Amino acid sequence: MTFWAGLAEQVRELLLRGAKDRIGPLLDASFERRRQIYQLSQGNLRMVEAARAVGASAKFPGSGGAIVGTYADAAMFAALQDRLEPLGIKVLKPDIV
Repeated sequence: MTFWAGLAEQVRELLLRGAKDRIGPLLDASFERRRQIYQLSQGNLRMVEAARAVGASAKFPGSGGAIVGTYADAAMFAALQDRLEPLGIKVLKPDIV
């Protein structure tokens, strides 16, 4: 838990500094630690691997069934949609204000 708390603190600091483009590797690190500790379902792994295949970061926000991540630009977002939606995975872009 200390590992994940440290990642959360790093993400918080990056957000406060406006360095959101540096958050992706921390999300990936979170997922990789989870993969080391737990046996994950193939469906959950498929979502993360599909997102990463187009260059996005990805991790589970909870116990699985959904992923969150970062992407670089509109082209990568479109690639995410093209890669994930045929798998039955809806891609949402939050409106962060």
